[in-house]
Formats: sequence, C-alpha cells, structure tokens
Amino acid sequence: MRPLLVLMRAALGGGVERRILPVAGVTFIYSASFSTFWVYVGVYAVKGLHWPASRVGLLFLFSAPVAAVANYLSGRVSDRVGRRRPIVASFLASAANVAALSLLGHRTAIAFALIVLQGVIGAPAYSLDRVLVADLVLEPAGRENAFATVRVAGNLGAFGGPPLAALLIFLGGWTAFLIGISALGIVGAVLASAFLPVTGGQLQPGQEGVGSLRLVLRDRPFALLLLSTLLAFTDYCGFETVLPVIAVTAYGLAPSTWGLLVVISPLLVVFCQLRLTRAAACIPAARRLGTAILLMGLPFLALIASGGVAVIAGVIVAFVLGEMLWMPTSQNVAARLAPAAARGTYFGALAAMTGPAWTLAPFVALQLRAHAGIDSVWILFAAVAVAGAAAGVAAVRAADADLSRRSGCA
Repeated sequence: MRPLLVLMRAALGGGVERRILPVAGVTFIYSASFSTFWVYVGVYAVKGLHWPASRVGLLFLFSAPVAAVANYLSGRVSDRVGRRRPIVASFLASAANVAALSLLGHRTAIAFALIVLQGVIGAPAYSLDRVLVADLVLEPAGRENAFATVRVAGNLGAFGGPPLAALLIFLGGWTAFLIGISALGIVGAVLASAFLPVTGGQLQPGQEGVGSLRLVLRDRPFALLLLSTLLAFTDYCGFETVLPVIAVTAYGLAPSTWGLLVVISPLLVVFCQLRLTRAAACIPAARRLGTAILLMGLPFLALIASGGVAVIAGVIVAFVLGEMLWMPTSQNVAARLAPAAARGTYFGALAAMTGPAWTLAPFVALQLRAHAGIDSVWILFAAVAVAGAAAGVAAVRAADADLSRRSGCA
C-alpha cells in the first residue's frame, strides 16, 4: 500500500488531503459512469436508437436547461437534508434510469424522456462533491488544493470511463454499455453511503430566505462570480463542442487525429493540476482568476492565422492551463462567499451556469460561422474571455472589500 501511495504522490505532484479522499473516490466513480454516459449518449442515440441528427440536437437542447435547474435545486435541498443523502439517492436513481433505458430504448418518446430525466436525477451526484469539499476544508489554501484534487479524480474517471465503455460496446453492444453504467452507479451509491461524511443540513425551518435565489443574486460579489462562470463556461463549451466540429470540417483533421489531440486535456489535468495549483498559490486570487479565463479564450485567436495540428495542440495546452487555474480558484472564491447554512444553494447556482453555456455556445458559434465565417467564431470566444476575466476580477475584489467591511477594516 505504501509504495502505491508514494507512486501516486510522485505522479500527481504531492500528497492529497485524506479527509477529501472519500469525496474524490465518489467523484471518480461518477465520472467513470454517468459522465461517460453523456459522452456516448449522442452516439448511442444515432447508432443504437437510429435517431436523426435533428432529434439528437433537440435532446441536448432540452437536457441542458433542466439539468441546470436541477443542479441549483439539489444544492438547495442539500442545505436542508445534508449532502450525503441526495448523492446516494442520485446514484441509485440514475442507475435505475439507465437500466430502464436499456429495456425501453426502442420506444422513442420514452427513451427521449429517460435521457432528459438523467440530467435531472444525476444532478446531486454531479454537483455536490464541490460542496462537500467546501464543508470539509475550511482554510482557503487547503481548500483550493482540495478542489484541485477532486478535479484530478474526475479527470481520471473521464480518462478510464470511455475506454471501458468502448470495451462493453464491443463485447455486448449498447445493452452491455447501459447495464455497465448502471452497475457502476450502484457501486457509487454503496461507496457514498459507506464513506462520505455527513455535512450540510444546517438550514432550519424559518431560515428559507437565507439561501433563496433572490438573495443569492443580490449578493453582488457572488452575482459577478456567476457572470464570470457563465462566460468562462461558454469558452469551455467552445473547446468541448465547437473546436472539434470546425477542426474536422474546416481544417481537415481526421476524427482519429482529434481523438489523439483531445487526450492532452485529461493528461495535463492528472499530472499537472496539483502542481500548478500549488505553484500559483502565491498569486493574488483576482489576478489568478483573470489570467485563467483569458488563457481559456485568447489562444483561439491563433486559429485565425493557422488551423494546423501544431497550432490546435498549442491552443489546447493553453486552454487547459487556464482551465486548471480557473476551476479551483473560482470554487474557492465561491466557498469564501457562501454562508455555511446556504453553501449548497450558492454552489448549486454556480453549477447551474453550465446549462445556458451548453445550450447557447454551440448554437451561437456555429450560426456565426455559417453567416460571418470561422474567424468570427474565434473572435467571439476571445471577447467572451475578456468579459469573463473582467467579471471574475471584479468579483474577487468585491469579495475582498466585503470581507474587510465585515471585519471592521474598512
């Protein structure tokens, strides 16, 4: 066991917080199972269910907004009942839902509803791990490192899940894939029930207004952080959905070449996330957050000059470096701003920002490509990054000013 721990420290760049290891384990299982389901669901719909592309587009259009609402509500519920129970219930319900899909997928309306439902019932398992980290690690420096550790666990799951899914599909077709995902969900429920600590549940009857959405949005620093997160996720969606489409259709990359390039992202996160988080800890949070979001958007401008493989690889590296700085920093700022009794609601609102980004970014960018050309797409993402960086810097500075006022220093 000790040699394994030594090897893990050497690979990841140092030791990890023991108190968040159960959270990291549950994140790994979720990423290897239900995140993998979302990676394959479009292919499953086309190849397994024989749906036309237009129906798949509608599927994603419906799924993203309802999942965003569910992310917010799962955080809100966890403030009242705690974090562990919704996570366990989410794993069990998701496992049952995917198993039902394996039996009823031939019925189009039912399959469509079950896939959309998956985004709703999977929300607690997807989003509450970050709230658990904020509950368990209270010191800001340690908390940022803990958020980074959970990101590494998620990327390890994302690295191992798709090959496992491909093996299941090869051996037993789409039914084996869905049953395998469902079985992993049951494993996640058992691990979460056995090992996750009980946290949250501090919101008492009569305190409903403490974490209401209206008051969350009236929290000016946090509202700025929400705006910054929405804009940063827009660039993230540009990387995840728009860049591969343009790379394959306009720059002449083979799909297999893109598959090799996209592996850069999880490899960098696994081997560099903790190292980068520790190395950047001495940089003020406002500067770190602003720089991170700029790195996620400005490198797209290089594609105006060339769409070659080397340039695309450089854009991916710069983007991932920015992403690795952005995620733990923004989550740490959110943890600083969120009242303990409403922490789930605050983080749920933060997670909900993924919905509008996933819904609008591909649609707007690809429409812009059709009407104004490819260069306009990269200019759009660069401009979004500048706006997101400005909002992020303003959020951190407003948070620092609020903290000074509360401590009587202003």
